[in-house]
Formats: sequence, C-alpha cells, structure tokens
Amino acid sequence: MLAKKTTLTLEAAKAIAAAAEAESKKLGLRLVIAIVDDGGHLVLLQRDDNAQVGSVEIATLKARTAVLFRRNTRDFQDVVEGEGRLALLCIPNGVPLDGGVLLKAGDEIIGAIGVSGASDQADGDVGRIAASVLASY
Repeated sequence: MLAKKTTLTLEAAKAIAAAAEAESKKLGLRLVIAIVDDGGHLVLLQRDDNAQVGSVEIATLKARTAVLFRRNTRDFQDVVEGEGRLALLCIPNGVPLDGGVLLKAGDEIIGAIGVSGASDQADGDVGRIAASVLASY
C-alpha cells in the first residue's frame, strides 16, 4: 500500500518567507531565509539586502538539520549549552544553533525553515513566527 503525504508547495514557502521577512523588517534585521522540503532540498532562498553572505550556507544548513533530524535546531543548541554534549558539534552537515524550525501540516513534517543573520534567539523567533503561517493552510 502506498502512503499519502502532504507536500510543501512553492506558494506555501513564499507565504512562510513573507512572514519571516515581515518580522525581520519589524525588528530591523537583515536575514537569510532558507526553506527546504521534507528531504532537505532547497525550495526557496531569500537574502535581505546587505545580509551577510555567510548566512546563506548557515540558513540552509539550519533548515536541513531540522528536517533531517526531525527536530528544531534549538533542541541541539540546548543540549550543547545545557548538558555540554560537545560531540553534537561533530554532526556531519549539522548546525546546533537556533533558527532551524520544522514546518508541519498537523503532525506531518513537510519541510523546515532556516534563518540566519542575527542572534540565535532572533533567528529562531523569526523562524517560529514564519512557521506558524502553516496553521492557516
């Protein structure tokens, strides 16, 4: 039997990115926003004018880390900082920094957003606000 699954559309990714951009502007931040599908493949990448170029790779890695490990990257950061589990810093292509947030349709993971360019907390907050857009879909 084949399973049915919900997939992330470009339209939904654009709406999520627009919410992230609106929050970024409200806070006066210059961010990079990367949105990946449930396989970690890039669907949308947006870099604010004058956002640091290094954040392109970091935002993408945050999104991929979240979707590939099926948890928000804040969870990894909390373990590294709280428990001192430095071994998590060696995860191949993993970024244990807040800002990688799962995108879900109900309980189903359909992708992730990665945000980079400000503090870890601000990146994560913008990502969480943007991900909440899916509640209206």
